[in-house]
Amino acid sequence: MHKVPRRNIIIFSVAAIVAGILGYYLWQYGKYVTPAKIGDITPDIKAVTVTGQSFELKNLQGDPVFLNFFTPWCPPCIQETPDLIAFAKQYGKRIHVVLIDRGDDSVLVRNYVSKYHIPSEMTVLLSSTDHWSPPYGVTGQPETFLISSNGRIVKHIIGPLTEAQMVQYAKEAGMKNP
Repeated sequence: MHKVPRRNIIIFSVAAIVAGILGYYLWQYGKYVTPAKIGDITPDIKAVTVTGQSFELKNLQGDPVFLNFFTPWCPPCIQETPDLIAFAKQYGKRIHVVLIDRGDDSVLVRNYVSKYHIPSEMTVLLSSTDHWSPPYGVTGQPETFLISSNGRIVKHIIGPLTEAQMVQYAKEAGMKNP
């Protein structure tokens, strides 16, 4: 009878454990390799607003959502801000307008909210680690997702929008006329 050396058993065991750990992390990473696309259920976002409130995107299900990824320092985001404000003031009761920061310090985001007089019709979320961009496939800013009342992505737009475009896309997402 041939005896397997103890050293080979140890090497095989360690290799199996390392392979298992690597497989687990690849499986976890794989959840975000394929970002959500049009027609998919939106990945839930759990964050804190600039006012310190807890927020979960899934709690808005039943109403359409205008979800905008931004940074307070980017010129196209700043260019889009007056249109976002006008859109939110006019249509904020018919569609949830949610802005999510892409990894900036909370002081910088709060200064943006203050400087541009962001109205209460807009929910501004903090995300200092930019944790939510990968599940959505966000690569720049601003990027906007229109989400239907059943929680599905209807449209993904890269770049700044005008108020007229926001209204058009919001209607495509199911925003009702008054």
